[in-house]
Amino acid sequence: MYRFNHFQPVSRELMIKISILKTMMYCGVLWGLYHEGWAIKSDQDSHLFPFWLNGVQAHRYAKSNWKHYKPRKITSKDFHESLLPLLTRLQVEPALFNSSHCKFKLSTQQMQHFFFRPHHSMITV
Repeated sequence: MYRFNHFQPVSRELMIKISILKTMMYCGVLWGLYHEGWAIKSDQDSHLFPFWLNGVQAHRYAKSNWKHYKPRKITSKDFHESLLPLLTRLQVEPALFNSSHCKFKLSTQQMQHFFFRPHHSMITV
């Protein structure tokens, strides 16, 4: 029998991230910005591929930051045939954004695991 004598409290930030990841896993749809190619953003130490949970947030971000870009649904086919090779080759990190800023970063492997496993591509809306 195991005994737990010391529990560390879970931070509010970690709980929010876990909640967001659960939501993303079940929503079945992610959005990116597209204009003759997918939008990639630079931050202080890396390059990011911004994505959103809905097209409205993506549109708001594009309107204030990238006027020529339009929200585009990221399908499993887009991810596997276009995005995954591009992000891997350019060492770009996927990052969940809201309408104004970056929420948190994922690796391409995490993004594939959470959103683009084979059973996710069979979800119909």
